[in-house]
Parts: sequence; structure tokens; C-alpha cells
Amino acid sequence: MDRGKVSAAHPYLGPPATEPATELLFGRLGAYWRMLGVTDPAQVAALSEQALRRANELAEPAGLDPLGRTLLATGELLGDWLAQTLNLPRTPQALAAARAALLSGLAPDWPKLLFAPPGEGDTLRETLGEAMAEPTPPPVPGAMPAQPIELFSVLSEIRRLWQKTPDA
Repeated sequence: MDRGKVSAAHPYLGPPATEPATELLFGRLGAYWRMLGVTDPAQVAALSEQALRRANELAEPAGLDPLGRTLLATGELLGDWLAQTLNLPRTPQALAAARAALLSGLAPDWPKLLFAPPGEGDTLRETLGEAMAEPTPPPVPGAMPAQPIELFSVLSEIRRLWQKTPDA
């Protein structure tokens, strides 16, 4: 039996997929934005187009497929918007707190703030700002006092009780 013909997988597998179609990426981004609470189809389309444009401008990160690169660009787009809207520093802790506040459900109409003219949506901005958790302070090294460790043995307690009995 010729094992070379059996182990060759290439005749049975299709050619490797190259770049996914823009329509596929656009559809996945639409589902992503809808899961985040954006319900207006025009807003979903505009945000998806911005994310696709940003993904094309990104340098090719190692090990990411086009969909992963597009989702990375989408996260950066949302992070930029949150940092600008809430006047936050672009640190991972601050952006994580802002995303948690955004997705907590306290401000279900947050997508309106995405495309709102300046001055509108101040109450929504305040709601998101109040819902943000305070970041934990950085750890401060300190000396911990030594604590004595008292060992306990059931056998030693039985011996002690045995010695106290008058019959022993």
C-alpha cells in the first residue's frame, strides 16, 4: 500500500482561505455593535465603516487574522471615543472602567451620544462618569509583621489527656 497517497491531505482539503470578504467583516462588525447596544442601522454601518478603515490603517499584528485585526481596531475606536467623551487618560485601567460603565446598562441610550453634537448628551456623559468604578491604587510594599505559628496535633492532645487520667 502506498502511504504517500493516504497521508496527502491537499487533494481533499479546499485551498486555504485568503482574505475574508469585506461583506463578511462588515456583517460581523454589525453583530458586534448590535451586541454593544447600537440599534440604529445607520449608526451600525457608520461605526463598522470606521472600524474597517482603521483596521486597514493598522500595522499587521503578528498572529492575527483579518477579523481579529478588525475587532482590535473596533476596540481601539471605542476606547478613543470613551477617552475623548469622558476626558479620560488612555490607560488600560481607565478604559476598562469606562467600558464596564458603558456595558452596565445604566445608560442604554449611549449610542445617541456617539453622533450627538457638542453640548448634547451631558446628562448621559455624567451618568457614565458616575458609574465608572474608581481604579484601585497601586500596590504599596510594606513590611508585614511576623506571626507565630502554633502547631496543633490531635495526637499530642490525646497524650496530654491520657496523662491526666488517674488510672494511667
